[in-house]
Order: sequence, then C-alpha cells, then structure tokens
Amino acid sequence: MKPENCDGVIRVSAPGKVILHGEHSVVYGKRAVALSLDLRTHLTLTPGGDTVALDLPDLEIKESWSVDTLREFVAQLGRKQELQSIPLSEADTLELCKFLNLPPDTNSPKKLALLSFLHLYMSILPHPVGLNISLTSQLPTGAGVGSSAAYGVCISAALLRFAKMLESDVFIPKPDDNLDDTQLKDVSSWAFRSEQIVHGTPSGIDNSVCTYGGAVNFKGGAISPLVIPPLQILLVNTKVSRSTKALVAGVRERRERLPNVMNPVLDALDALADRAVEVLHQIGSATDSTDIDSALRIQQELVDMNQALLCALGVSHPSLDRLVGIAQSHGLHAKLTGAGGGGFGLVVVGKETVEGEAAVSCRKELEDASYQVWTTSLGSPGITFH
Repeated sequence: MKPENCDGVIRVSAPGKVILHGEHSVVYGKRAVALSLDLRTHLTLTPGGDTVALDLPDLEIKESWSVDTLREFVAQLGRKQELQSIPLSEADTLELCKFLNLPPDTNSPKKLALLSFLHLYMSILPHPVGLNISLTSQLPTGAGVGSSAAYGVCISAALLRFAKMLESDVFIPKPDDNLDDTQLKDVSSWAFRSEQIVHGTPSGIDNSVCTYGGAVNFKGGAISPLVIPPLQILLVNTKVSRSTKALVAGVRERRERLPNVMNPVLDALDALADRAVEVLHQIGSATDSTDIDSALRIQQELVDMNQALLCALGVSHPSLDRLVGIAQSHGLHAKLTGAGGGGFGLVVVGKETVEGEAAVSCRKELEDASYQVWTTSLGSPGITFH
C-alpha cells in the first residue's frame, strides 16, 4: 500500500506502572510485584504526507523530518528495503545520534524521546514513509511510574500496525482488534529496545506491565503475569526530587557495612513479596466476599510492613513518612513506590472506593499539605487500540 493512500488513523493507549512490592530488594535478586496504573499514554498516528512529524506537547517537543532526508540517511546506513522489522545495530544507533546532533551519552528526556522514536521508526517500518504522531500522557515524567515504557509501548504498537497496513492493500485496522500473544510479545520486545535507549539496562518489568497490563511477578530475570481485579489507590507526588542512583548506592553501602542486619531485611522483603503474590492470586480468584475482604486486609498489612522495611533500608523520607501518617489517620495504608527518598507514594484504599469518605478526606488533607494526588486504579488493561 502506498503511504499517500493510507488513510487509516491508528489510535492506541498504554498504562503506566507502579511497584507494589520489591523496591530495592529486586536489585539483589529478590521478588518484585508490579501492577499497571490506570493513568494512560495516548497516541494517534496519521499516515500520509512527505514528512515524519512527532508532536509531544507534554515534553514541549514538536519535530519533523522530510521523508527524503530519512531515506538518504537509511541509504547511508546500507539497510535493505525489506518488509520486515530489523533492529538498528549499535553502530547504526550511534550514526542516528550524529544525525540528531546528540552526544551518545545524553540523558536529556527530550533528546532520548527523539532518539527512541527514530530508532523504532527506522527499525520497524520497511522504509521511510510520511506520517504524523501525536502523543499525550496522564503520567508524570521521571517519577518511576512507567512514562517512558508507556511511550515506547505506544510507539511500537502503532508502528507495528502501520507496517502491517503497508504490507497489504486490504488490511484495515479496527479499534477492537485484539493483539495475540505473539503480537504482544513483539510490542513488549520493541518497547524494551526503547527502554534500553532511555535507561541503559532496564529490567524488563516496565515494558512488560505497560504492554500486558494487570500485574507481573518478577524474580531473577523471569517475568510471569498475575491475574487480579483492579485495585483502587491514591497515587501521591511528594514533590521532593530524588536521585535513584544515589538511593540505590546508599542501600548498597549500608548492606556492605552492616551485612548481618541488611541481608535479613532484604530476605524479609522477598518473603513479603512472595506472600503478596499469594494474596493477589486469592483476590483474583475468590468468589466469596468474605474471602476477598480477608485477602484485602492481609494486603493492607503487607503494605504497612513493606513501608517499615523500606525505612530500615534507609530509603524513606520525611515527606513519605508524613504521607503514611496522614493515610493512617484516615484508616488507610500507604507506602513509597519506586526509589523512595521523596518521589511518589501510594495509598491503598482496600474495600472502600476512592470516592468513599475515608479516601476523599485523606486526599483533601494530602492536597492541603501540598501533595499532588491522583485517584486511579491498579491492574488496568494493557495496550489498547481505540
């Protein structure tokens, strides 16, 4: 199909993610449990034209390249014009950095977003063709809630579908077309490539959660899905900046200095995550309301214990401690999520909904204390075409 005749607009969205259990301990081979976050990134791909345009208003990015210029660049790389997805080599990626006038070690979110997009565009599509991509997100950036993974998942899914349109004159995408397991694996794999560009050595958790949705169980590099119903939470931004690298290094230093103390804490976090997996299975499979209530109470207790153990690791912060205290004063349960040291926390509302009295009053008190709060849910659907 010629690109100028492609009038099928592609719309797709992907969720964010939070770590429910396993922050920091996952670095030492312990279990982590991550869930999709129902704050979504939305992408619209419109085929046609003689330029490739990328509009990312959340990052204040609006860039375009002529198709002819991109074709010349691809020819310089010596890539074959074949209808198959082939990743750019490391050498090609370095050339792409030069094409964009980027240093290879750039850590600018804006520059990395451009590099990631063109890497996927040139890898997935058989040859450069005109299109416009517009992407907006409900996810805050740099917060550890999967914004870069959701970006990579949406770009990958849209380009893979567009490549299929280019292969056939009769393929017309439908919003309700479901991806099969092979297609989901392809999306996650390409999004992982994007995460490598942005983060260097990602675990694979983020792109997996943002692709498949629901919950995943991660240990020792192995990722397996968990089937759970949506769990309602308050997602809370302390507005305190932190360095993930410094926090990880701090835990490592404390472990080296106090191994007999720190190793049992890490083992306890592992055991806690093991129990959390069992409880999430119970919540997902229970049919009796009494069983569900019992499992939710255990999950709330595990949240409290997890926060206490993370404090023992030294990764909490007064802003997080205050968040936890406010939640507890309303009968709710809270913990940090991500690296800690500020950043984000979550409040689990349990049986009550986020519209319930306790959650509403908790949110008001948090906002009065200058926290930023979202009402959302965990375990939401993964990649979705609209």
